[in-house]
Amino acid sequence: MLGGEGGTGPVAVLRTPVDGQDCTILAQRGADGRPALAAYPTEKESAALDWTPTGEPCAGAPALAIDGTGRVVLAALGADGSLRVTRQKSESGLAMEAWTRV
Repeated sequence: MLGGEGGTGPVAVLRTPVDGQDCTILAQRGADGRPALAAYPTEKESAALDWTPTGEPCAGAPALAIDGTGRVVLAALGADGSLRVTRQKSESGLAMEAWTRV
């Protein structure tokens, strides 16, 4: 993992404003098997990354997207093969909602 403990697999990357600040969002399967999320201001790669694990262990790499309302979406396949999704809360920052099985 960039700037933290070693994760596994590819890193998903997304560029989007967070609270009006242009940010780069990263997601990777963490060392504990759970999706992990990190963000830093775009073009400030020297900023320290704080990886935040979220949800349950996943199979493979998580994916990032922006939904129709401009919120960050994080998706991952659960260990049971079901798709799980979380979205950025409708508040300041990059806090995510509870995971949903879809």
